[in-house]
Amino acid sequence: MPSSTSTIRLDKGVREETTRIASEMGLTFNAVINILARKFNAEKGFPFPVRLETSQKTVFDMSSDEFESACRDAVVQREDVVAMDYVTRLDKESGMITKIYADGRVEYVLE
Repeated sequence: MPSSTSTIRLDKGVREETTRIASEMGLTFNAVINILARKFNAEKGFPFPVRLETSQKTVFDMSSDEFESACRDAVVQREDVVAMDYVTRLDKESGMITKIYADGRVEYVLE
C-alpha cells in the first residue's frame, strides 16, 4: 500500500513519550499513528469515550453496588422531603401522561 507524508503538530513532549512507549512495545511512532488512524476509521470515530470530565458521578459511571447504595441513601433522605400529592407516569396503553394521586385517582394530562 503506498504511503503518504503528513505533518502533524503535537503538544510538547507527546511525540517523545509516544516514541518511548512504542519502542518498548517494538513499534515505531509512525506505526502507532497508523494503528490509531485505522482504529478511528474502523470505529467511525474515537475508539474510546470522548466527553467532558465531570467531578460529579452519574448513574452511568457507577458500579451496581454504588448505584444500590445511592438508592438506599435517597430513600433515607426522602423523609425530609415534602411528599408530592401525585406521581406523574406515562400510560403505556394510551401513551398519555397521567397523574396518579395517593388516594387512587388518575388524571390524564392533556397539555
